Amino acid sequence: MIKEVNRACGKMNEKLGISVPLPNPKKKTLKVTSVCNLVVGAGLVTAGVMCSSKWYAILGGIGIISSVVLRQEGAAAGRL
Repeated sequence: MIKEVNRACGKMNEKLGISVPLPNPKKKTLKVTSVCNLVVGAGLVTAGVMCSSKWYAILGGIGIISSVVLRQEGAAAGRL
């Protein structure tokens, strides 16, 4: 998915006549980021439950979802 987004942005950059290099993260980077998002997300969900704050729980849930998406992206990068 990251490569597809970068490709679309590259086409838009060409049409606009600008040159912006876009990063292509490696599998290891995606894995580390996924673990960090999972830890922070779990911490926020826990804080949301303990403090009765739905916003912490919502942000934690988003972090956990982000972790899952990044892990799948990393797995897809390993297959290419």
